[in-house]
Amino acid sequence: MTRRTHHLKSPAAPERLRKHAEETKQGLGRTVDALAAATTDVKAKAAHTTDQAKAMAGQAGDKLQEQTPELLRQKAGQGAEAARNNRGLLLATAVGVTALWLVFRRKEK
Repeated sequence: MTRRTHHLKSPAAPERLRKHAEETKQGLGRTVDALAAATTDVKAKAAHTTDQAKAMAGQAGDKLQEQTPELLRQKAGQGAEAARNNRGLLLATAVGVTALWLVFRRKEK
């Protein structure tokens, strides 16, 4: 213990402590820089993957639209428009079907 006290009291001890603190500070700076670079890489990869997924979805939609017969597209559009124009009727039908399903389900038990 006396050696340690003597070691810390020597004139070179404060300089060694400063040097060690500076080395530690530089090491932490490099670590922070490396983490920041890794985070940037992850963000860039995520953005690239998102762009690829969007492009693939667009291509799939275009291909589907090309392969769907015109008559089917027209009928689907008409059905969607009829559903939008008659939301009340559509909702009443859904409620009625659900109620019938619940009644029959209860009878089966």
